[in-house]
Amino acid sequence: MKKTLLSIVASVATFFGATLQSLGVSVSNPLIYSDVPDPSVIRDGNKYYMVSTTMHCAPGVPIMMSEDLSNWRTVNYAYQTLDNGDNQSLNGGKHAYGKGSWASSLRKHKNKYYILTPSYTTGKTHLFSTDDIENGTWDEVRLPFYHDPSLFFDDDDRAYIIFGSGEFNIIELNSDLKSVKGGASKLNIPIDQTTGTNGYIVKCEGAHMEKVDGRYYLFAISWPNGKCRTELVFRSSSLKGNYEGKIALQENGVAQGGIFDTPDGKWYAMLFRDSGGVGRIPWLIPVTWQNGWPTMGNQAVRSVDLPNPVEPAYSMATSDDFESTTLPLEWQWNHNPDDAHWSLSARPGYLRITTGRTDKSLYWAKNTLTQKTFGPKCSGRVALDVRGMKDGDVAGLVALQDSFGFVGVEKQWGKLNIVQNKTVVRNASVPFDGETVYLRIDFDFTKDRAYFYYSTDNQKWNAIGKDIPLPYTLGMFAGYKFGLFNYATSQAGGYADFDWFKVGEDVYDEIYLGLIKEPEVVGPYNEMAANIPGVLEAENYNTGGNNVSYYDKDRSNRGGEYRKDGVDVYASDEANGFAIGYCEADEWMNYTVNVAEEGEYTVSVRASEEGEVEAGTVHASLSNEAGDAIDIEVGSTGAWDVYDEYVQKNRISLPAGESTIKLTIKKSWVNIDRLTFTKWDPSDVEETEADKITVVATPSAIKILGIEGIVPHDCQTVGAGFKPARGYKAEIINAEGKTVCVSDKTEISTSGIASGVYTIRIVTDSNVVCKKLTLK
Repeated sequence: MKKTLLSIVASVATFFGATLQSLGVSVSNPLIYSDVPDPSVIRDGNKYYMVSTTMHCAPGVPIMMSEDLSNWRTVNYAYQTLDNGDNQSLNGGKHAYGKGSWASSLRKHKNKYYILTPSYTTGKTHLFSTDDIENGTWDEVRLPFYHDPSLFFDDDDRAYIIFGSGEFNIIELNSDLKSVKGGASKLNIPIDQTTGTNGYIVKCEGAHMEKVDGRYYLFAISWPNGKCRTELVFRSSSLKGNYEGKIALQENGVAQGGIFDTPDGKWYAMLFRDSGGVGRIPWLIPVTWQNGWPTMGNQAVRSVDLPNPVEPAYSMATSDDFESTTLPLEWQWNHNPDDAHWSLSARPGYLRITTGRTDKSLYWAKNTLTQKTFGPKCSGRVALDVRGMKDGDVAGLVALQDSFGFVGVEKQWGKLNIVQNKTVVRNASVPFDGETVYLRIDFDFTKDRAYFYYSTDNQKWNAIGKDIPLPYTLGMFAGYKFGLFNYATSQAGGYADFDWFKVGEDVYDEIYLGLIKEPEVVGPYNEMAANIPGVLEAENYNTGGNNVSYYDKDRSNRGGEYRKDGVDVYASDEANGFAIGYCEADEWMNYTVNVAEEGEYTVSVRASEEGEVEAGTVHASLSNEAGDAIDIEVGSTGAWDVYDEYVQKNRISLPAGESTIKLTIKKSWVNIDRLTFTKWDPSDVEETEADKITVVATPSAIKILGIEGIVPHDCQTVGAGFKPARGYKAEIINAEGKTVCVSDKTEISTSGIASGVYTIRIVTDSNVVCKKLTLK
């Protein structure tokens, strides 16, 4: 059930937020009580953008936006998948836990945004760039590996990377930013003189280079023996010259990050602190300037005066009823997802996770969907429908880190049990014979412990098993997350349906984060809807970005003709112009269409499929806003540049007027040139079909006695009785083309059907035949 009251409260909060902006409020540190490590912040006009480390999760390197420094929301990601190798995809006994992408550097230069992130998984440093930080797709360049790099653009537009651990080095990029120029050189940074020691847990890392009033400032962390993590700052009048240093902050372990200013001339540093099970959490530190040095005081301040109070869940977690066709940006997958085995459309209103292989434990499970936890306390719960599970399946809710714990449902020998585990150790098992179970985990980060519960009615909660400690360990190198999972230990193919995930400060709270801005209305390409009946050109998908109008899994452009937004559009042939190419499973396009007349339409697709990548047919799923759908089977044409027209035997019902049609590719690989919609006319039946159906119409029923063309074992001879074929369906259609009756029987009652001329249409797995008949 939705909490309608929350929508009302959100509106009230917006009103009071505007009032508070002029008065100001005291916001407590940590600014974000959630795992947002290695922050890098820039100001762009009146907005602030921040990126953070997400390790092995996908999508990765979240871009967070704020307009008040109090409240942050994820608005985009630098990448959907960092790399498709076994490590990042959790295949072949390999993983990227604790690796993936590390500390990133965010910059804006000449109206373009850049994110530089290193990866111990790929052994490369990835440079992403875009013109639109909130909605755009990101181009990628791979450079040699540089630890904790800081991207820096000087006033003369030359670009550099400052990097290192134990010492700092600098290397210049070529002007196209696609390769390095020469070798790296060491920066003259007085680490020991600044810290007053030569003994360290970590000598130095986490570089952030800034230029203020003509001086170069390098921020870094150090961890001297016997001291806490420490923020250092070095300055020089030249980029590669001699630097002098100071301790910027040495208290409570708050360190690592850079500085930025506000439109009214204030300065801040966004740093973070290691904080146990919840992870590494950001602190906002006011900065003042004294004698050309940025100073942060002798203490990491516990509160900051800002325009607005902080929203619930620190803007990092949200409840989800899975009623959208896309996941909120707060969700991330544990490693790359297997898109063929999760769905929001297989059962609308549910997240379905289907097992595609067997795994020995949840640690290796594909498609575990995660959200951040937050402090000081939080509670997450799910409604889980278990009817699709197979023997050996385990599904549920996990507190995910190296020392993970979960509450879930296990199916063995046809029986269900609610179970609680700490890693692979079973702590409790309770028999369950229902269809839907409710699972819950409470986190208390004041004690670093998690508690597990289940319910059969979503009212009474029962504690189960043992609470677990929440140590922060470096295997996953991340704070604990909520995780929704389903994995198989015996056989693949079972599925778990999650009806909802609810998160709040306690079990009674439901936090639904609102949108930062109203979604843009995405209109038709060139502001012209496709007319139906007529031709829908595949390349004329609606304008917009990723997850708005076209979703391209690899987000690269292999052609570039016709459209310039990263989609694989290419010339199909001279006569037919352009096509959508190299479509992979689950990629989709939206189209605005104008339907001249309500009714049923037949659809054909002009497509090519080489047949070498994946055997068998390719399915394209077409659906309108009302949910009507049709599958179009595309067989191999033998080559990418050889096209055939494929006509689907079923039909799609479309309402009159403007509508949205979604074309989904169901199996790799296929190129789509166009779709043709033709109004279906029930009277347009070939005379040769008239004798294919043997039928008798009585005053009360229509009796189907036989169908020519059905394989013998599915259709016995007339007089001996008719056995329905596989996929059998009979439709009675009136002269206006409206279906008045659908049945899977061979004797269909005509009660309630007026007299007149009708078409009977028989559909089976292997045949479609029609015949006219008169009812009296």
